[in-house]
Amino acid sequence: AGDRVAGETEAGMYAALDLPHVPPELREDRGEIEAAAAGDLPDLLLCDDLRGDLHTHTDWSDGRATLGEMVAAAAARGADYHAVTDHATGPGMVGGVGLTDDDLRDQIAAIEDLDAPIPVLTGVEANVDADGDLSVGDGVLAELDVVVASPHSGLGQDRETATERLVRAVEHPETDVLGHPTGRLINDRPGLAPDVERVAAAAAAADTALEVNASPARLDLDGDAVRVAVEAGATVAVDTDAHHPTSLENSRYGVHTARRGWATAADALNTRSLADLRAFLS
Repeated sequence: AGDRVAGETEAGMYAALDLPHVPPELREDRGEIEAAAAGDLPDLLLCDDLRGDLHTHTDWSDGRATLGEMVAAAAARGADYHAVTDHATGPGMVGGVGLTDDDLRDQIAAIEDLDAPIPVLTGVEANVDADGDLSVGDGVLAELDVVVASPHSGLGQDRETATERLVRAVEHPETDVLGHPTGRLINDRPGLAPDVERVAAAAAAADTALEVNASPARLDLDGDAVRVAVEAGATVAVDTDAHHPTSLENSRYGVHTARRGWATAADALNTRSLADLRAFLS
């Protein structure tokens, strides 16, 4: 055997190879060594880059905390803003937990009356039906700050049908974020298997963000899909889909998933200032 030149430490190994450090999330033999050698590794997204969450729930729908409790928890974590996106009625909502259009208007008023420590964006998680339509009236959607459109049912569609469905959803003029785009639940259901490149291209053209759902049960988009989205020029949104204040801590899982897809802070919608965020949402 030859002389040992490195191996006691990671830093020593990279020094022996004359390579810059490759972040662990990128070590999947997808061009990271070549990028490192060329000095082209991206400055990956960090947890501290996130300024707010664009997909959360309260006890107005199926959350387990009040509006005030969720906002206070976000503020305590250092968020600059917080979006409330309770479920709307529609396919896939079991037990009647979704809000009607009138309920959403009532919640808008409740948010406006809230003595919140940080700005609170009004929103909804609208259901994407089998054809790509949304489960909320356009008039109400236009009154909200953030519209997250998510598939919750019909998740066994073939690739072409699923792709057309999601393309139609991201092209809806009121959709801001496509939530958990495949609808997968890890170790439970595979979800949709769309042509991510086509969906991402449509999202980029429509200025609709694609979610990296940080729930440990979802991680949707996954790392491979995030990279496809980023390379297509799409914006991603790293959201917790939190139903309880403690779930806001899950944002780190979304960040690590986005990093596996080579995402930078510039690629993520919720790294932006409130003013820049509102400009994207308008």
